[in-house]
Amino acid sequence: MLSEAKTALAAVRAPLDAGLEVDDAPHALLASIFLVRSVRNLAAVLVLCEAGWAPEAQTILRAMVEDMVTLAYVSTDPEKLAPQWLAFENRRLPDAEELLAAFTGGEAPQREDRPRYERWTRLSFKAMAERADDVVPGLTEYLGYVYPILSDRAHGNTSASGMYLRMHPDGALEPLYLPSGSQVAITLCNAVTAAYTTAERARSLGVSLDLGPVEDAERRVYEACGLPVSGEGAKPVDG
Repeated sequence: MLSEAKTALAAVRAPLDAGLEVDDAPHALLASIFLVRSVRNLAAVLVLCEAGWAPEAQTILRAMVEDMVTLAYVSTDPEKLAPQWLAFENRRLPDAEELLAAFTGGEAPQREDRPRYERWTRLSFKAMAERADDVVPGLTEYLGYVYPILSDRAHGNTSASGMYLRMHPDGALEPLYLPSGSQVAITLCNAVTAAYTTAERARSLGVSLDLGPVEDAERRVYEACGLPVSGEGAKPVDG
């Protein structure tokens, strides 16, 4: 599994190793940003999975899935949505002066330009996915399988507590704090799918890359995991 996943990483990295080529358009620039993020995140997931930290890797996988949805949504109307995303600046984030004050115990400067809440689009994550389902068929179905699980991992919900403690019949509690092979295979499958779908959308937005090796690598990862894979884009996968 790890060997095939590393092959997938090499395939999606290939256009970056060769020197990224993009069309002279905002949507191509945006797509290249998301492609690089996807490659970095996939590499991080592989490192964690190889070390036996799959549940922790799933917090990064959640970011990969969210990026996949964002890029798919942008590709529904790239001429409008790409400049909108590129122009957005999250003013809620602290600036350098505020960070310095926080670390030194000084008084933070008052900022009048910080909104209480702001996003680059008025649509919710679910609404973006529903709009994007036309360009990535099966996207919303796929999210129904994986996103609740990934959110549990990211937020530490009660339903995820079985990953961290095991109660034995005699009442003894076993802390599950050591690395293990648990959930490595399914994490790798979903990470490769997110990377492949992101790469497919990036190509549709003007990034020059060969999807053939990425698709072949994804198929081999699924075969190694004992799961079927067919078609393009996101696939429903549970585990």
